[in-house]
Amino acid sequence: MTNTEELDALDRSILRILQEDGRASYSEIARRIGVPESTVRLRVKKLAEKGVIRKFAALINPFKAGYSIVAFIAVDAEPGKVKEAAERLSKLPEVDVLGIATGAHDILMQVTVRDLKELEDFLIEKLGSIDGIKSTETSILTSVRKWGYARVF
Repeated sequence: MTNTEELDALDRSILRILQEDGRASYSEIARRIGVPESTVRLRVKKLAEKGVIRKFAALINPFKAGYSIVAFIAVDAEPGKVKEAAERLSKLPEVDVLGIATGAHDILMQVTVRDLKELEDFLIEKLGSIDGIKSTETSILTSVRKWGYARVF
């Protein structure tokens, strides 16, 4: 599926239900939207094959799982080294979300760590060892008001 292809109403309904409850069975989804279970099964398979559904996973609350720090880090890279730095950063286990950005910074990422010491180690040892990074700016969340996921409808 390319960026220009549209999802139809049935695909959107299936995705909406799966985002609300990723454990919903095909039969439950079918009952809720009024189509045969086989239709739901086929649509989910196609959505996964096309990459619309990236994976099925549990959404973990890091604060309940022993992690006390969620931070957003803006990274500035040397000219010509943005993609290389982003690739290396994306491999770090602390990094939850990472993208090359427009605006004031080259790379934006979200990281989750257990405590301030682990954040310090991440910033100094891990980011400091990546060639091409000029500077970083870190903001720590003090509370979370909404923890969602990508909505496509």
